[in-house]
Amino acid sequence: MAIDQIYLLGPEGTFSDHAARRFREHLARSGQAKVPDLSYTRSIPEALELASQHPLSRAVTPIENSESGIVVATQDHLGRYGLFIDWEISVPVRFRILSDAPLADVIGLYVHPVALEQCDTFVARQLPHASPTFTRSNIDSGIRWRDSTAAERLAAIVPYDYTPGRAAFVDLEDIQNHQQNTTRFVVARSGRGVQADYSRTKTSLLISPDADRPGLLFELLSVFKKHSINLCRIESRPARTRPWAYVFYMDITNNAGTAEAVGELFAGRWTVTVLGTFDELPAPAV
Repeated sequence: MAIDQIYLLGPEGTFSDHAARRFREHLARSGQAKVPDLSYTRSIPEALELASQHPLSRAVTPIENSESGIVVATQDHLGRYGLFIDWEISVPVRFRILSDAPLADVIGLYVHPVALEQCDTFVARQLPHASPTFTRSNIDSGIRWRDSTAAERLAAIVPYDYTPGRAAFVDLEDIQNHQQNTTRFVVARSGRGVQADYSRTKTSLLISPDADRPGLLFELLSVFKKHSINLCRIESRPARTRPWAYVFYMDITNNAGTAEAVGELFAGRWTVTVLGTFDELPAPAV
């Protein structure tokens, strides 16, 4: 059945928007006649919850950045809402700064918390007196700066292709800590009735141990070693069922032994949830 809706963090112009438009282009190239609508949400959890409720929809949300690491809001809510990952999308992330005053004179900075992590070297060196005001998205940062006045001596960190709507005293591109800064997005759907397909490139797992015990992580990793499976990501997070209990999020690279390995995990002393089997969406043609 055709996808009719894509939920993502808004407003228009966010990096989530870039990723969602790439996914929509992929659907068009794959033969879907009607291009799905983009529905902008106020937050990542809202996008994921809406996708979980509507089987013909998808959510496109960031899950990991090469500089700042995991996006907790996406990772934790994948299991909570019973979602399943279909695709991953890598998006180069570049930032610029807009300011109404010389940077050394700026006293306030509109910035999304994740963007600040990815640009903190520039901020520490160039904005010694700026107090950050955190925003809902990188576009929200730009809008709030646009609606301010030059006398307020404010700045904003925005996406490299943001159209500010008015002139800036300072307009500098590529202020991110690393030029190869990249965010990995996932395309997630309702997991009801979806079967894992281990012929795809990766599998994402959520493993909840029954109790903390010596050798627990060794037992888990031994299953992957036995089947020559590469563990490409592992993250521990609070289980929330009791204090100081943890769950493990794992991404593995599939091979011919993945189905057997996952079957062994299901038989172990832990609860296993398959959060997705997926490929990386091909890069757009240049």
